[in-house]
Amino acid sequence: MSEHRWHWLSIGLVATGVVSVAVAAAVNSSQLGWWQALIYIGCLATAAAVLLFRRKLSAVEIQLEGLRRRLADEETRLDSERSQFEELRLSMQEEFKQDAARLGKREQALADRLVTYHEWMEFPQPLNLAHPPLDDEALLELARKDRQMLDLLKAETKTLYDNILQNKYAPEGKLSLTIIRDDVVKLVTHVARIYQPDVGQPLLEASLARVFRAVSRAGLQLLVVLDELPVDVKHASLNTLYGYIRSAVNTWRMYKSAEPYWPYVNTAFYLGRFALGANPLALGAWWFVGNLTNRGAQALARHMIDRQVLALLSSVVRVIGYEVAGIYGGSFRHRDANWIYAAELTELVSEFPLSRDSLAHALREIGALELRSEYDRVFLYRCLANRKSAGPERYSAAVVLTMDERRAVATRLERFLEAFIHGKSADSLGRWKTAAEQRLGIKLSIVLKTTAASVRDQIVDAIRSLASFLVAIKQLDPPEAALHLANSAVLRELPIEERAALANDVAAGASFFFEHPDLDPDGDLADKYLEDLASLNARTPPRAAGVEVTLDDVAAYLRRPPRKMQAMVEKHYATALFERLPADTPQRRVPAAAARAALDLLVDSQARFLYGPARLEWPEERRPEAINDQALWLLGVDRRMLLFSASDQPRVLWIGTATDVHVQPMRQLLATGCRLSGGQWQVSLASRPLAIRLSAGLVASYAAYFEPLLSMLGQTSFTTHHSPLT
Repeated sequence: MSEHRWHWLSIGLVATGVVSVAVAAAVNSSQLGWWQALIYIGCLATAAAVLLFRRKLSAVEIQLEGLRRRLADEETRLDSERSQFEELRLSMQEEFKQDAARLGKREQALADRLVTYHEWMEFPQPLNLAHPPLDDEALLELARKDRQMLDLLKAETKTLYDNILQNKYAPEGKLSLTIIRDDVVKLVTHVARIYQPDVGQPLLEASLARVFRAVSRAGLQLLVVLDELPVDVKHASLNTLYGYIRSAVNTWRMYKSAEPYWPYVNTAFYLGRFALGANPLALGAWWFVGNLTNRGAQALARHMIDRQVLALLSSVVRVIGYEVAGIYGGSFRHRDANWIYAAELTELVSEFPLSRDSLAHALREIGALELRSEYDRVFLYRCLANRKSAGPERYSAAVVLTMDERRAVATRLERFLEAFIHGKSADSLGRWKTAAEQRLGIKLSIVLKTTAASVRDQIVDAIRSLASFLVAIKQLDPPEAALHLANSAVLRELPIEERAALANDVAAGASFFFEHPDLDPDGDLADKYLEDLASLNARTPPRAAGVEVTLDDVAAYLRRPPRKMQAMVEKHYATALFERLPADTPQRRVPAAAARAALDLLVDSQARFLYGPARLEWPEERRPEAINDQALWLLGVDRRMLLFSASDQPRVLWIGTATDVHVQPMRQLLATGCRLSGGQWQVSLASRPLAIRLSAGLVASYAAYFEPLLSMLGQTSFTTHHSPLT
């Protein structure tokens, strides 16, 4: 930096003057002559003097000058940085805009994912190994409570109809939300106490998350219900909707009260049409009927609206009950035949090649089902679209569903498989069929073209199953079980030369676990197998009532109704019993429970008689409620008389012999009977019965009817002590 300062203004003025003089001298050089040299010399001297127009700066001025320069440089730098910062700001702003756009997309994706997570929380939960699934007994108890809850909803719906008829919810012409709230809380409490009898305040003892999710599901269910209503009702206010409902309930009550008379009205209508058609003078009547057509159409439309409004009432009660059952009863919505069928349908579609036809009809089937949650329908739609199974093995259909429900599920699956599934190879069909039968506990009526068992294989499988029944249920040794099968109807289906080899095979290796046979449900071999099963059960002890439940399960597995199996069991009980009774026994009809108990009491002995039901004669009519007279029967075996109770767990109440029993006849106008006293009572009672009374029925002969009893006692009708007519 220079230490001097130039006076540029003075230098500029002097330089301007010198230049002006030099220019003037040069212009007038001819007039000036040699004098102009002096002018030029003066100009040069003046210009040289300009170099003296500077001043040495002081130390302070030097510092100030340095500061000024630094400030100028700093200002220049700041201007440069400011321009760079502006460029950077614009660049960052553009990047921020791009990041904001990307963040918005990610936020939307995250929101969609959260919604999906919320939906999946409503869908079936995966298996949790830390919490093992419920056992069969617990599931059976829950299924029983489900049916009890459904009965409660029916009763509550009827009560709701009655309350609306009495105008309970609008006592002063204005809808009262307080009364509705109280009834809803009452319904919630009743449903909750079915699953948890000790619950006090249901809404206060459930977690907020479960309550809010239940409210969300209920809202969705009600929206679906409202969407099915007529337009004018769906968009009405609560007051207007209540008016519709009350009017519909009144109309429905009048319709139901007049319903028994509709057949007579219809008959009169058709007779009137015949008369009018035969009479030419009836044109006026036809005009009158035609005039009523428009009114009839209006009445029909009104009737349809009433039906839908009534359906809304039932749906509201059902939705509330279902959601409360879901809170307190676990996976209530999945203990349903419709859900099981839908889950099995997704399994069926996922096991075979997908076609447009199978997918369209599967979606239509799912859409037509009445599920207990609409979220389940969405889940099933997704399973079908992605060819994924809903995991029907997780829901224990064979435990929670009744036999009729399982049979209905199997029938619908068979129809769908036959109509809409393509590419059915033998391996895939056999694999799916085996798994479905195991899940449902019922035999499917599907013919495997290349893997179907031959008739002989089915016979062998049936014989092995009968042998396993005798070994596992009746506790027989395999050789003894083979002897019991010698006269079975199924074994007679085999050629004679093959029976001995099969019997030896069964005697050597019968299974110690009862196995269901692989039989064709549509063939007659299944019926013969069930007949043999019922016969072996009746003729082989022990004959516990629980065994009959097992027989019903086998019948359901082979697609036979339980009542048919029960009829077989009762028939064979009666046949086995009457084979032990004399041919002229007077008792020709014996209930299954009495026959079962009598056969167990006889063991290997022959019966001399069986009378019943017997009645007990009590002192002063003090009869214990624990003894049911309708289940008491008198059995004669060897030289003893046994009075037993025919129940699920029969027991002997009284034993008598010829030496300690006294018999007296009792005759009435059209009936006769006898009175037995004495003997030994085998149960401890507060008061002992005075006697046992047996009835011979209408117009029956005392001597003929009670001849086996009198013979055991060593008496005849003429030597018996008579008592007055009673």
